[in-house]
Amino acid sequence: MVAAAASITPWQSRCLLQVLVVQRLLAARGVLGHFYLGVCRNPFQGMAVGDIAAHAWLQCGDLIVSGAAGHEQYTVISTYSWKLQANSK
Repeated sequence: MVAAAASITPWQSRCLLQVLVVQRLLAARGVLGHFYLGVCRNPFQGMAVGDIAAHAWLQCGDLIVSGAAGHEQYTVISTYSWKLQANSK
């Protein structure tokens, strides 16, 4: 749903924005998870030596909910999890 919406927004809705939207949707429904930020040097053909690409993905248990494509190419530099609000189920 989020990826489909991201493909038609008039602005760039890349992986980090999509992960943040999915995180808010899951938290509102009382679902815990983690999102990851990763980096990779020269991951794509045509990138200059030393260029760095970044990627974000969100995981609930063993399931990658958003940003699965290519995530294994990136080295995790940071992880985030969230607490549920008192009014969550």
